[in-house]
Amino acid sequence: MLLTQALGRRVVAVDDASTLGTVSGFVVRPDGPQLAALRLRRPGGRSSVLSWARVRTVGADAVMVLSPEAAGKTSGDAVEEAGGPGLSRHAVRHGEVLGKRVLTDLGEDVGEVTDAEFDPGSGALLSVLVAGRTLDADTMTGLGSYALVVRAGAGQPPGSGGDPPDADGG
Repeated sequence: MLLTQALGRRVVAVDDASTLGTVSGFVVRPDGPQLAALRLRRPGGRSSVLSWARVRTVGADAVMVLSPEAAGKTSGDAVEEAGGPGLSRHAVRHGEVLGKRVLTDLGEDVGEVTDAEFDPGSGALLSVLVAGRTLDADTMTGLGSYALVVRAGAGQPPGSGGDPPDADGG
């Protein structure tokens, strides 16, 4: 499923069928191709972040989640643990990939992320769409406030000039 397809979907609690909000964005872990959290637009226009650990699945019509109350947590607790262990507030704040600049680890500008494919059950990021190309999410080396960094040569056919030169210059 593409991230843009999930934007705007209702987020519904499995235990009581209440609507918690709609998906307004995504937080990707900076250390690997995995969704860490959903950004929600809540009733009344408020925003919040919901840990991916609470997501049961992203279905065709709604995102089904365990409500914070069902897990014995308050909404504030859900935001606090949005990224899981080891994810800083900075990472949660800057973990959006849609619209993010993409640079190679050699400092070359690849373009801007227009979309990304993810597994709706696990939240694994599978690929990133950049400038008409599909990059394997496993080529990601970092994500921060300025850019998503991928290994040089990502998304280019072998021998197309995108691979770094060998030690002997070839």
